[in-house]
Amino acid sequence: MTTKTMFFKTLLLVACVNVAGCSKYNSPKINQGLDEQLPGLYEELVDPIGDNGQYNLPEMTVKPKRYWNCVEVLNVGSRNNIGETEEIRGLQYHLLCQSLAGLANRAVQQGRSEVGVWLHDHAGRSSYSLSKQALSDLGISEQGMQSGIELARNSYGPSDGIALQLKDLFDGYVLTDVTNNPESGIVASVAASVHNGIIVDVRDRANYDNAGYAMVYDARTKTTADAWQEFKGQVSNKALVVMPVQTGELRDFAIMHNLFVVNINKEYNNPGAGQNLPLFEEILKWLEPGAPIYGWEQGVDEEVFVNRASITGHVWVPNDWSYNLPLTSLAYRERQQPTLAKVVNPQFIDWEKNKKFVSFYLSDGDNIQWMMNDFVGGFYENGDVAEMKMGFGIPVSNLNQMAPAQFNHIIGSQHRDATLIEALGGGYQYADNYGREGNRSELLAKLADRVANSMRQHRVKLLGLMAKDVTSADAMTGYQAFIDANDQLEGIVALQYSPYAGGAGEIFWLKNSAGFEIPVVTARYSLWNFGSYNNEREGTPAYIAQQLTQEADNDFSLISVHAWSKFRDTGNRTDLTGENTDGDLNGASAAKLMKNHLGDEFEVINPQELIWRIRMHYKPEQTEQYLKTFY
Repeated sequence: MTTKTMFFKTLLLVACVNVAGCSKYNSPKINQGLDEQLPGLYEELVDPIGDNGQYNLPEMTVKPKRYWNCVEVLNVGSRNNIGETEEIRGLQYHLLCQSLAGLANRAVQQGRSEVGVWLHDHAGRSSYSLSKQALSDLGISEQGMQSGIELARNSYGPSDGIALQLKDLFDGYVLTDVTNNPESGIVASVAASVHNGIIVDVRDRANYDNAGYAMVYDARTKTTADAWQEFKGQVSNKALVVMPVQTGELRDFAIMHNLFVVNINKEYNNPGAGQNLPLFEEILKWLEPGAPIYGWEQGVDEEVFVNRASITGHVWVPNDWSYNLPLTSLAYRERQQPTLAKVVNPQFIDWEKNKKFVSFYLSDGDNIQWMMNDFVGGFYENGDVAEMKMGFGIPVSNLNQMAPAQFNHIIGSQHRDATLIEALGGGYQYADNYGREGNRSELLAKLADRVANSMRQHRVKLLGLMAKDVTSADAMTGYQAFIDANDQLEGIVALQYSPYAGGAGEIFWLKNSAGFEIPVVTARYSLWNFGSYNNEREGTPAYIAQQLTQEADNDFSLISVHAWSKFRDTGNRTDLTGENTDGDLNGASAAKLMKNHLGDEFEVINPQELIWRIRMHYKPEQTEQYLKTFY
């Protein structure tokens, strides 16, 4: 190696001490003029953006030229265009708008229209504003704002050669009675797709009869089981939507892609009124191997439905309260950007520090609806994130398909001291039983490969997984599949369902394809509000801090922070349950409460640094060998 080359390498090392400031070096061009056999910068260990088979979610590929912004709420007592006074509110109107959007966007996909439908976000969330801006960037303009009633029944003339009228796209209406038969709304969601009809409730039927619509299907007395028997040969098995009765979300997506919709509970949030579990089991076996499942069910333990989906080889995509999926994910394959997560460069870690290291990992990062709702403002931008060096699970391999604009925003606004972690391996599944009733090795390999490609292309180095038993041999098989697929993976953080800290901080080692041992670090404790009590490894910040301090083997600790638990700052280190009452501190602020209860012998670091310190502590020779492959 020449003196000039060595000098240039030294300059690069000095310049890159601050990883967040190294973006100008994140280019393969940096190696031009250097010896061909030299390794690259650590920050350059990233794959170029490309479709390597990781994009598996349904996609609307045909771009509309314009879209109507459909508002769902009208003033009670307003007059419509034919002089009728309407009282429009509730689920009936919501289902109408969802069906209208699904059918209109499908007509675009089929080449029968050039105008899509966007469901107006009355909450004014930035995620949907970003997605609308993305449509504008694609050359798609908003035509205007109209109610669902107007779009379904009004006549609109063409504009610049574009046919704006929607009602001619529909063959009629599917009739529901959601008050007397909640499942009729589920049935109608499927029938609307099969019969190309908007969803109209018996409450509003006369208005549509008078507007010239004809009923194409009567769902008033039908059950979800009836719909399955009637339509299972006419819908796609490439994905499934699971949503409760008395809801309307995700129906535009289901109708757009001709997917079956099923409810677990026959009554909303009431398992005691009967369930469709045998039907759900039959549908799981009918689905294409590895097909994703969208949505959620209320009032049912995850053990009932997520577990069954995992065992049969299907990954859950939690996103029940989200909107406009056909258009937020529009043409997602061509919209991928090389947005890169900020990472810790292990070459600049101070290995001589004599501390007990603690890291915090926020749970529930697989939740798409959370990413689209209050994750950023309520958790990601929490003022305590920097001090707590938080680890955030995010659904890298799903969100970049379902809402590329929001995904890029989250990656781009990452705090430099935080760690981004893929959660939970392509969606919600359990590493120890995924695909057990199918070809497990093949299903695991395909899932792991998809996840690896997304992680590598966005420089996400840690993977979060969940298992029913994080210490089991079956869990090790699952971990190994993800490690085999990704030789850039630095470590896995594992939660157990349930309790999340069921692994008690135990660390397992599995070799990657290059022969380096990769740690699987289980959560030692979990911050979780149980009200009047604490569990063995779950509880208040004061309780967990006490437990951690009293442990002998506490040099490296991963603490899970339950996203939905809130605590109160009592300032009291001895009251082990008082923080549970009337609190509003969650996420990084909950982690800070725990830090305040720890002594000076503890230091908070982010999860990526924790992984590297674990590797250097337990496997120093091979860790040093690996780091020598970089400048």
